Amino acid sequence: MRSVSTITARLSLALIFGFFLLSSQAQQNSPFSRYGLGEWYSSQHTISRSMGGLSAAYADGFNNNVGQSVNFNNPATYGSLYMTTLDLGLTIDSRTLNSNNPVGKFTSNNFIPSYLALGVPLKKTKGWGFAFGLKPLSSISYSVENRSRTAGDSLQTLFEGSGGLNQVFVGFGKRWKSFSIGFNTGYNFGRKEINTRKTFINDTVSYYQSKTSTATSFSGLFLSGGLQYDMPISSKVNADSKSTETYLIRFGLTGTLKQNLSANQSLLKQTYTAGTSGDLKIDSISEQDNIKGTISLPSTYAAGVTFHKTIANARGIFELWSIGAEYTATQWTKYRFYDQPDQLANSWQMKLGVQYCPDPVTGTGFWSIVNYRAGLFMGKDYINADGNGLNQLGVSFGAGLPVKKWRNYDNQFTFMNLGLQLGKRGSGVNNVTESFVQFSLGISLSDLWFIKRKYD
Repeated sequence: MRSVSTITARLSLALIFGFFLLSSQAQQNSPFSRYGLGEWYSSQHTISRSMGGLSAAYADGFNNNVGQSVNFNNPATYGSLYMTTLDLGLTIDSRTLNSNNPVGKFTSNNFIPSYLALGVPLKKTKGWGFAFGLKPLSSISYSVENRSRTAGDSLQTLFEGSGGLNQVFVGFGKRWKSFSIGFNTGYNFGRKEINTRKTFINDTVSYYQSKTSTATSFSGLFLSGGLQYDMPISSKVNADSKSTETYLIRFGLTGTLKQNLSANQSLLKQTYTAGTSGDLKIDSISEQDNIKGTISLPSTYAAGVTFHKTIANARGIFELWSIGAEYTATQWTKYRFYDQPDQLANSWQMKLGVQYCPDPVTGTGFWSIVNYRAGLFMGKDYINADGNGLNQLGVSFGAGLPVKKWRNYDNQFTFMNLGLQLGKRGSGVNNVTESFVQFSLGISLSDLWFIKRKYD
């Protein structure tokens, strides 16, 4: 039995180590993360991000020129896996906040691990496959200062938050010719820490500083599912090139059930003074531990359709182009934190995406076998801080670059997927708006892990 090559295995271990290292160092500062369980990441594969976010009807398991990725947003695609694939994604995120009153501008740059997933075909002839992995879902990271006057003194209030939600998942998929179905399950876990510090600024009277801290840990199981259906439209056989051109439509549907996270909270109110090594407690005003509660996350669904043109010959199936659309929605007004709602709104997003490869069959040059991608997304964000809602609008671009094999095995493929998203949240009716630029890097390492030796 031969496993993945030594070089690929070492590279895989290095990427995994780097993922966990970046997870511990990723930081950001966003006032929007005060709401709900923080700023929700675009927890999609790099390919999907570069196509406007398409994932419900996206699948690449049978197209030689696209390689193979793990579409964990629709587990129905696991049944199309024909090689073991390790997927890793990283994101460089730059955001700029603009405030009208008071007039201000703030920019933050972040380095964020996006996902780590492994997809494995169980029985290729039967259409069985599974995948597992981990990914961050949201981040809480903000520090907001407010100054006011009270009782003739200046009062400085500092609001701080940290934490976020993470996910470990495993899923199975099954394919019957044109129809696929699958599910993901696993464990969501995280922590939310909130501090409110108050300091009186007075030249003649000394005041102790006060701090209110709330630390909440939460976790729970989740369940999501998906399906896809391929409907051929027409086929044309070319006798000279011994190839078949096919047009097909693929429908996709995904959904995640409402989830209740079990939570445990600690509450502390105290006076303190700042020391060289941290806060020094002077007196505890109130202290409570082990406060049990529930955090309710709402259900979400997505429905999409893609239109494809492929060419099949003796070497396999090659995709020339695809174009698609998708609609997704989440009922955030049903979110509850210890039975309390937040300043959230039901969100929706419309996505359009396209993928094109100039010459995947003959491959006259490197750039002729690159997969070029573009997309557009628009909708309504889940945050409703000022009651006016936040509109979303953005565009995306990307490319899938085949990487030269480390060794001359025909069954070993490496693809580097690049994605760029540019967008804006908010409009003229909002006091605070945000523009963002996200660069995503995804690496897909695919190989046949178990092959019987022909020679000892």
